[in-house]
Amino acid sequence: MASANADIPATGESFKSVFGRRLEPYLALSKSAKGAGCVQLIKDVLTAPGVFVFGELLAMPNVVELKANPDHARYHKLLEIFSFGTYQDYQQNKDSLPEITVAQRTKLQQLSIVTLSERVRAIPYAHLLQYLEIENVRQLEDLIMDAIYQNLINANLDQKLKQVEVHSSMGRDLRPGQAQDMLRVLAEWTKTSEALLQALSTKMTEVRDNYEKEKMAKADFEKNLESIKKENVATGGGKLRKLGGGGGGHHGSHMMEYEMEQHMFQSPEFETEFQRLRNYGPGKRSGKRAQNRG
Repeated sequence: MASANADIPATGESFKSVFGRRLEPYLALSKSAKGAGCVQLIKDVLTAPGVFVFGELLAMPNVVELKANPDHARYHKLLEIFSFGTYQDYQQNKDSLPEITVAQRTKLQQLSIVTLSERVRAIPYAHLLQYLEIENVRQLEDLIMDAIYQNLINANLDQKLKQVEVHSSMGRDLRPGQAQDMLRVLAEWTKTSEALLQALSTKMTEVRDNYEKEKMAKADFEKNLESIKKENVATGGGKLRKLGGGGGGHHGSHMMEYEMEQHMFQSPEFETEFQRLRNYGPGKRSGKRAQNRG
């Protein structure tokens, strides 16, 4: 077990590159192994501790040739399942596949957990027990702990909720056509993102234009308000103003007019006072006759 965890990737190095280094000796052997020798190589690599990626081996010419041999094609299919398949894929086709060892079974079950974690991060124990055909929770937790130790997954066991919470996992080899599917998904995502950015840009332009309009309207309002204030100060706003000119009272009341500012003299008291001034101002009489003292 210690050797499986001995070469944890350094900063900036992917887990898959570490697993790839472990595959390199088998890649070198595959260049000369043919037929039955290549089959034995596949058996060895599927059992080898710490080897969890097989895509490069699957693409080697001598390994590809196994597909054309009826006696060896099933080992090529088995290698495909270990590359990008799951334990359920093996179970569904096991009648046409070679029987796997306990070590190979464990490895395939752990790789299946990696694949499941790509779709859901919190995987219930009950689902794993059924999917991996494991008898009890203790065996399942041992399998998961070993996968964590092997750096296949970064996860926590939640024994209270009976689930494994996967934070990250190694990358597995791609299925045939999966790269095209990923590119199509990325293309759709890019298209959606560009449309969203365009909509945001249009909205920002609209907001910016509205802001400038409001800013100009506010400036005009403040300018007009300041002009009105200056005009009121110059004309003595809020007070009665004499419009007729001329000074003395001998000109009579018809020479005197008064103006009220609309915004200041609306009260009834002022109306009453103003009316009194009009009735009893210069040249007006009270309406009562003076008593004749003669």
